[in-house]
Amino acid sequence: MTGIAAKRLRHYDAVGLLCPAVTDQETGYRLYSLDQLDTGVLVGLLHDLEVPLAEIAVLIGPGAAERTRDVLREHRRHILERRAETDRILARIDRALEVDHGLLPYAGELVTLDPIWVVSVRTTTPQPEIDPNYARCLGELRQRLAGLGVAASGREIVLYHNPLQWYEGLEMEVCLPIAPSDAAAAGAWQLPGGAAARTLCLGPYTDIWRALATLLAWAAQRDHVVCGPVREFYVVDERDTDDPAGFVTELTLPVRSRKDSGS
Repeated sequence: MTGIAAKRLRHYDAVGLLCPAVTDQETGYRLYSLDQLDTGVLVGLLHDLEVPLAEIAVLIGPGAAERTRDVLREHRRHILERRAETDRILARIDRALEVDHGLLPYAGELVTLDPIWVVSVRTTTPQPEIDPNYARCLGELRQRLAGLGVAASGREIVLYHNPLQWYEGLEMEVCLPIAPSDAAAAGAWQLPGGAAARTLCLGPYTDIWRALATLLAWAAQRDHVVCGPVREFYVVDERDTDDPAGFVTELTLPVRSRKDSGS
C-alpha cells in the first residue's frame, strides 16, 4: 500500500528507520501495523524526493513538524546545486557537439602578439590561493596607478612563469597595460611581442588547466618551443556575465620554432 519494495523495507529495518511491528520468529516475515501506514507513505514520499536517509529519520522522528521546513529547505538547496552542476555538464557537452575538432574544445592557432607596456606585481602562490592573491596583486596595481594619476589602457593580463611546477607554488605575475606615453611615469616594462600559440577556454575557470595542457601539446606537436610565460587574458568574465558557462579566457604561449632554436 505504501509502494515501498521489500528490499527497501529490509534496509529500513536494518538502519532503524522503519521497523516492523512484529517479526515472525519462525519465518522471518516482517509484519507492519495499520498505524504505521502514514509513516510508510511519508518515508516513500521522501525517498522519491531523494531526501537522504539521515534527513528522513529526522523528519519522521519526535519534533519533526518543527524541523520539516528547515530540512526540506536544505535539501532543496542541495538539489539546486546538483541541477546547476548538471547544467554545466550539459553546456560542456553542447560545446563539444558544436565544434569539429574532436572532443577537446580547444583549438590551437599560431598568432603574432604585439608588445605591450605594463606595470606588474609578481608573487608565488599555492594553487588553492590563486584567487585571493590575484585580487591582492590587482588591487595593489590599481592603487599604484591611481596614486600616479595614470589609467590602465585595458584589462589585466596574468602571467604564469612555472605552470608545470604548480605543485611547488605558482609564480604568478599580474600585469596592467598602460599607454606608451605613461610608461616612464609609471615605471612600466615592455611585455615582448612575437609568435605565440593561442587558444580560447570557453566556460568556467576549472577548465583552464585542461585548455593549457591541450595548448602545450598542440605547440609540441608542431615543433614549437615555449619561450615565455603563459599569458592569461579575461575576454569575458564575472564583470560581464553571472554565468560561468559564458566565460571566455584567452591563453597564449610565446613560442619559437624548434628548428630556429637549434634544440
